Formats: sequence, C-alpha cells, structure tokens
Amino acid sequence: MDRTKKELCEECDLEWENLKNLTEKELEIVNLNKFKTDFKPGEIIFKQGSPTSNAVFLSNGMAKIYIEGFDNKRMMVGIAKPKQLIAGPGTFVDERHHYSVAALTDVSACFVKMDVLKELMRQNSKFAEGWLQDISRKALGTFYKFLSHTQKKMHGRLAETLIYLADEVHGSDNFTMILSRQELGELSGMAKESVVRILKEFSEDSIIDDKCPNIKIINKEKLIMVSKMG
Repeated sequence: MDRTKKELCEECDLEWENLKNLTEKELEIVNLNKFKTDFKPGEIIFKQGSPTSNAVFLSNGMAKIYIEGFDNKRMMVGIAKPKQLIAGPGTFVDERHHYSVAALTDVSACFVKMDVLKELMRQNSKFAEGWLQDISRKALGTFYKFLSHTQKKMHGRLAETLIYLADEVHGSDNFTMILSRQELGELSGMAKESVVRILKEFSEDSIIDDKCPNIKIINKEKLIMVSKMG
C-alpha cells in the first residue's frame, strides 16, 4: 500500500528523536532521499570498511553492532533498536564504516543518503547539535565498555551485560535471549565457554533463572553488586 511521504517520516512513531529538529520542508527532503528494505536474522546490514554512503534507521527489529579484529575475533559494542541512528564517526573522517551491523531478528531498515543529512547539518544548527550529542553519547558508552573489559573480571562483565540487556534492550528483567552464547561472549569480552560457566554459577546462586532462551533476573541487587565489584 502506498503511503505519503509525510506519513513515512514526519508521522512515524519510530523516528529518530533528532528528526524533530527538522522543519517540514527539511523532512520532505529526507523523505525524498530514503529507501526501506528488510533483513532476515544474520544478514549483514552494512560491513566494516564499506563506504558511509547512507545512514541507517531501524523501523523494526534489533541488530548487533560489532568490530571485527585480529584472527577473525569480534567485539560487540552494542545492540541497535528502533528510534536510533546507525552512522559511525567514520562518516566525518574517512567516509568508511568502522564496525559492522547484522540483523539479530527480522529487521526493517530505512536508508537515508548521507550527503543529504550532512547538508541539513550545515543548514540547521539544532539538527547538527542533536547529531553531535548522539555521536558523543555513543562514544562515551564505548569508552566505558573498553574500561569494563580491561578492569572488570569476567563475572562483573557478564553481570553488566545482563543488566544492559534487561534495562536498555528489552526493558524487562524477564526476557528472551536474542544472542547466542558466543555473541554474549563477544558483548562481554570473554570466551563462549566462560559465558556458559558463569551463567550456570549465577543460576546456582539464584541470581538468575536461565531456561534457554529465556532469562529471568531473580536478584537484581546482587547482580548489580557483582557488576560494580567486577
């Protein structure tokens, strides 16, 4: 079914918050320079090293953001959800993506031409400031993740990951795990075998109830304490 341009962006409940800083005319420009496509779980949305020709907005589903390092090892830096802009700092440095994004669930994504968004930044200071705030917020999150990986022990890192999944990804202490044990390790900075072992310990200590793929956090205070103590 055809939908008007206004319905696609201006009235979309899943729009990126910063788009509200655009005028109606500027939103129309965005609408004219976007396209939407669907991805199945596991499909690559964009690859590390590829050109930053488009910004990506998820309108449905979740995707993992990860860095591909040495010996084919990966570090997951976060999970993308609807209402978020996916466009890294390489956009303003070398016009290359410095991480990869792959669908975790069925995903619908909108692609908007990067040149168009850059021009809107030059014309609209509020939109530019909102974009800088978005990039800065994500950069701070990455800094703290590196700090966690280097200074916390494995129990603290996995506890931090479970809290992140509950609070920021699913919004519930009782959720269906969308990550494999390998991906949990990539997000927590440890091997898959360590993830399996520590999850079992958390279950035995009645901190969580792990009935794969469902996880329920039973003792949130203790999990937070483990995360803080590292």
